[in-house]
This record gives sequence, structure tokens and C-alpha cells, in this order.
Amino acid sequence: MDSSNITAIESKDVDVSPDTLITRIFGKYDRAIFWPVLLSFATVIVLALAYPDATAKTLVTIRNFLIFNFSWAFLLGVGLTLLFCIYLAVSPFGDLKLGKDEDKPEFSFWTWVAMLFSCGLGIGFVFYSVAEPLTHLHQSSHVIDAGTAGTAAGVPKAIEMTLLDWGIHGWALFALAAWAIAFPAYRLGKPLTVATGLYGLLGDRCNSSILGRLADGLGALGTIGGNAAMIGLGVASISYGIETLFGVHLSDPGKAGVMILLIFAYVISAATGIERGIRYLSQINMVLAGGVVLFLLLFGHAPAQYLFNMMTQMCGDYFNGILKYSFWSDAGNFQQRDWLGWWIVFYWLWWISYIPFCGGFIARISKGRTLRQFMFGVILVPMLLAILWFSVWGGSAAYAELNGIVPLWSNVQANPESGVYSLLGSMPLGWIISVVVLFNIIIFAITTSDSASFFVAMQMSKGQANPKVSMRLLWGFVIGMTGIIFQLTGGFNAIKSLAIVVGAPFFLVGIAFIFSVYAMLKKAKQGRM
Repeated sequence: MDSSNITAIESKDVDVSPDTLITRIFGKYDRAIFWPVLLSFATVIVLALAYPDATAKTLVTIRNFLIFNFSWAFLLGVGLTLLFCIYLAVSPFGDLKLGKDEDKPEFSFWTWVAMLFSCGLGIGFVFYSVAEPLTHLHQSSHVIDAGTAGTAAGVPKAIEMTLLDWGIHGWALFALAAWAIAFPAYRLGKPLTVATGLYGLLGDRCNSSILGRLADGLGALGTIGGNAAMIGLGVASISYGIETLFGVHLSDPGKAGVMILLIFAYVISAATGIERGIRYLSQINMVLAGGVVLFLLLFGHAPAQYLFNMMTQMCGDYFNGILKYSFWSDAGNFQQRDWLGWWIVFYWLWWISYIPFCGGFIARISKGRTLRQFMFGVILVPMLLAILWFSVWGGSAAYAELNGIVPLWSNVQANPESGVYSLLGSMPLGWIISVVVLFNIIIFAITTSDSASFFVAMQMSKGQANPKVSMRLLWGFVIGMTGIIFQLTGGFNAIKSLAIVVGAPFFLVGIAFIFSVYAMLKKAKQGRM
């Protein structure tokens, strides 16, 4: 046979095109999303490295424009989402199940709750557990208006405002998105993508239409930006903890090393899958977090009775004020004060950037649960844990500050990440418990990044429930590198602004989920889905 014919046959049998090579490495992937998202973040990273000040300034400008011009819209949208989820929990649709009637939950209730809690918010819970209640105590518009700033009388309102930021509003956003994605996925075999959540509006075209493609792209962008911000907080807290506890000062290369180690750790976790890595780490984290709260109750500066009183009062104050504060827009002033934009609205936007990731991940782990179980589990249980967490931490911090035991307020003004270590360091066995908290933050950083990379990989793999490990590793690396580069080049302002700018457009998708979910539930009740 002629050698030229052999060459022709070989070239037919072996496809060495770039697209085929990428498919071999990462599996089936969605070209329409994969390349635009990857190139977008590559461009952002290059700009952050080449022009750090200009990039940070641009992001902050866009963030400020969104916060101070559209705060009313974000307040309305998030408030209506919460009311809709409450309606779903008590509605006639409550017995509908994610999946077939015979499907059973994949995870036990408490494992499921642990994974919910650890997937995206654990770092923030620890990072802000001291700094935020103290900030509200001295600077919240509500505390100032009541004339109780910096006093014991202002502490309950400060903790209530902290719970407003970390409470059921954000979990309602996640629950709505998770149900929107999971319901058609488990009932009709649709892929686990953001676009699937629009099935009630777009029908079978949800994953092929331009709107569906756009929703998937915005979801991936928001996930990477929002999670990079949380990882940035984690690196700052871990670095500060290492310096405080072990006397090792970490310069920028050292912080980069911490980030690389975290990437390596959640790469290992990602390789083991949800059933092992995320599952077991989440369970460990809940045990550690619970142990620290118990330590504060038993050995902290604040009397346990005071902390239990705070928890009890928060159950009343928080739920009593939900409707009022959900729509409070500082209309009593002709010029809106900064506090609303920098706290509540900023948090709503940050939560919105987490909708696709947390919603998609919750969808992945919630098969077999009814709508009523799902809504109460995703919204109410994390809320009760937040009341416990911030009542104990915030109450302990305020007691130590106002009684002159530890100058926490001056510390957190200089370094927000110092609050936790300053409080624990002033207690018996404080060094040991601080090490436990440091370990807690590290695990939260791993589970958060692992969950986020898993979700982005699902989107890039056309909704596969278990995307290839190599695909998870790629996006875990992108998230980690984005977080550390912005942390080193622009600081908190830049990295938080990045989360808002890339996440805010997803707000419109979140509103669309309300109409989509209602349409799907009506069809299911009529036996048409």
C-alpha cells in the first residue's frame, strides 16, 4: 500500500483537532459557555495584574452605581422572593417531590443541612461573627436613630441587623433557584443547568434558546466572581490567624502560597466527589463550629444567661421585623445614607452572585425531598443556626467590648479578620480554640471552593450530575487564582466589587425563576409534568 494512503487512513482514524483534545481532557463540554467565561476571567485577571488600580477603581465605580441607584429594585426583588418562598412552603403544592414519587433523599437530613451550610457561607459566618455585630452597634442607621449606638441597649438591634444580612432572605434566593433547576431536572430528565430553571417559561427550548444560554453564562460568571470574593476573605482570615497564633508573618507571596495550598486541598476533595469529600468535610465543620459555640457559652466572658436571653429575644425581634426591614429604604431622609448601600443592599447583591452556585449545588443534593420539606430545610434551619451563631458570637463580642475586657472595636476597625482571634485570645484555652477556628475556616474554604467548582463544571459539562474531575479542577483553579490575584492587587474593595459587578445581572434571572417555578408547579398539579 502506498505510504500516502497509510497517512490518509491514520489521519482519519486519529482526530487531533484542538476541540477533540479538549473533549478528551474535560469530557463533553458546552463550547458556547466554556470559552466566553474562561476568556472573560482570563481578561479580568490580566487587567488586574497589569492595571490593578484602574481595574479596582472601575469595579468600585460600577458597584457604587448599582447600589445607590437601584437599591429599591433589589429590596423589592429579594423581599418578594422571600414572600413567594413562604407561600410555597404552606401552599397546596407542598407535597410535590423533587423526582418521582418513589425517589428517596440521597443524604440524611443533618448531612444535607451540613452540606447546605458549608457550601457557600461558612467562611463569611466565621469572618464576620465579631466584626459585623460591632460595626452595626456603632454605625447602623437603626441603632443610631434609636440613640443607642455603642451601648448595651443597642446590642440586640446590632445583632438583629447582622441576622438581616445573613438570614432567610439569602436562603430564600438559593431555595427558589435550587427548586427551579431541580424540579424539571429530576422530573423530566433535564440537565442540571441554570437554564433548566427557566423551563416553566421556555419549555423544552430552555437549554437551547438565547435566553437560556445567557442565563447559563451569567450563572457561571456570578459563581466565579462571588466565590472568589469569599475565598479572598478566607485567605485574609487564614493568613491573619497564622500570624497571630504562630508568629509567622505572611507577605504577598506567603498569602499566594496559602491560596495554592487551598487550591490543592479542594482539588483533592473535588476528586473524591460529593459523596465523600464535601459530605465528610461538611460534617466535620458542623461539629467544629458547634464545639466553638459551646465553648463560648461555657467559658466566654459573657454570662451564659445573657447569651441565652439574646437568642430568645432574637427569635422574636428578627421574625417580628422581617416585613419592615425587608423593604426599609431609608425614605425618612431625602438623601439615602451610606449604611443601607454598604450593608443590606450590598449583601443582597452578594447573595445574588451566589444564587447560581448555591442554587445549583443545592439542587444537586436535594433529590427526593418534597417542596414543603425542601423550603423549611433550606430556609428555616440555616436561619435558626444563624440566630444561635450570631447571638453567641455577637453577644460575647459586645459584652467584652462594652465592659472594657478587650478593645475589639478598635481592632476590627483596623483588621476585620482580627475580631475572632482577639476575642478568643482573651479567654482560657483561647489559643487552642483559635487553632480550631483556623482549621474550621480552612475546611469552610475547601468545601466552598469544591462546591463552586463542582457547580461551574456541571454548567460547562451540559448539566452532567457528575462532571469529569479534570473539569472541576480547571474551574477550581480559575476561582482560586481570581480570588488571590484580586486579594493581592486590589484588596477587599476590589474583590467584593468584582462579586457584585459579575453577579448583579443575574438578579433578572432570579426574578424570572419566580414565574417559572409557579408555572411548573401548576403543570405538575394538573398532571402535565
